Amino acid sequence: MSSLKRKLEQGLIHPWMALKKLLPQSLFGRSLIILVTPLILVQIVLGYIFFDRHTETILRLLSDTIAGDIALVLDCVEKGDDFQRVKELAQQNLRLDLSLDAGHTLDKIGLHRQTWLYAFLESALNEKIKAPYFVRMDSDSIYISINSSKGVLKIKLSRKRLFSRTTPLVIIWTAASSILLFGVASLFMRNQIRPIRRLAEAAERFGRGDESVPFKPEGATEVRKAGFAFLLMRDRLKRQLSDRLEMLAGVSHDLRTPLTRMKLQLTLMKDEEELRAFEQDVIVMQEMVEGFLTYARGAGDEEAKEVSIGVVLKTIINQVANENFKITLNNFENTKIFLKLGIFNRCLTNLLLNSKRYGKSAAVQVQTQHRHLQIIIDDDGPGIPSIERENVFRPFYRLDQARNLDSGGVGLGLSIARDAIRSHGGQIYLQQSPMGGLRVVIRLPL
Repeated sequence: MSSLKRKLEQGLIHPWMALKKLLPQSLFGRSLIILVTPLILVQIVLGYIFFDRHTETILRLLSDTIAGDIALVLDCVEKGDDFQRVKELAQQNLRLDLSLDAGHTLDKIGLHRQTWLYAFLESALNEKIKAPYFVRMDSDSIYISINSSKGVLKIKLSRKRLFSRTTPLVIIWTAASSILLFGVASLFMRNQIRPIRRLAEAAERFGRGDESVPFKPEGATEVRKAGFAFLLMRDRLKRQLSDRLEMLAGVSHDLRTPLTRMKLQLTLMKDEEELRAFEQDVIVMQEMVEGFLTYARGAGDEEAKEVSIGVVLKTIINQVANENFKITLNNFENTKIFLKLGIFNRCLTNLLLNSKRYGKSAAVQVQTQHRHLQIIIDDDGPGIPSIERENVFRPFYRLDQARNLDSGGVGLGLSIARDAIRSHGGQIYLQQSPMGGLRVVIRLPL
């Protein structure tokens, strides 16, 4: 107990955290809580005021009226007035049915039951009548028997004189109307939240790289403003990315001409060791330019379309695999997914070619997780140290700075692969493979 108190004092345990976890997380759910809470409070206040105050007052007044009528009739009987005349007057004016058992006394005295309705009538009868009595009620009538000098006076009256069924009906109708109003308010609230949900879906799909999703601002003024702001942001981002891509593609394209001229001039010069090193640098630069142009051609205005991931993977595997490099497809799931097929094919091809360059075999897995498709590529190559797995995604970064550039690659393959996956709203990261080499994990949203 002391440890719990100590944690509370240190702020390690927050009493409201448990309640916060129980509350709905969606805007619609929280809006419903805002609607329901006042309705429940109104019902509680109404129930307390109506039943505990109003109903109690009404019952006390009605009980006093009934007790007064009975006291009047009893007094007439005790005085020896004509009972038949008293009976007629009580029936006509007081709505009481009288009967008299002369010479009898009560077998039972008090109340048939001990309930709240009996209690109000008992209190009024004790105040007005001093003779012994017995009270019994059923669903329609109240029966009161009183000892008198003439015998047992039996009185029957309608239960509605003491308690009306309209009393609980007030609460029932109030609750029913509250539920009806709550349902109507919920429909209106859902219609107001629907534009926000559509805006969130449009933003999510745009983040995945799907630029063709139709979206029209609608709803309340603030929601429409957010929708127009999203459309402006989307157009600006598309224009900015397009301008930068076109600029870099133009620069890369213009570099091809002087690089080609330099390469031609080098071939006409004498074969010397320094010239060969310079020629190798020109080849590397040309590969960089060609690699970026290849990516830029596919990353332009390509639209995503629904494809079968199994068919796509089989096609790429058949193009890369051969007798010296085996690729197996495990845990095959032929899931439908929206992809920019051109850049996705180049991404997977680059990854498998990288495995082919450094390994002898590879394995590809396809897994469907919660709203995500996961593609895992394992190989048996030398792998990449954990401290270098993030660096290799940097453009033109070479894992082995000292190795001969003839070994292949200019450091753009993984950078292009990550850009391609991110353009689909996905993620790519590297791990240690169970096969001993490198594991590439690709997560794409469904």
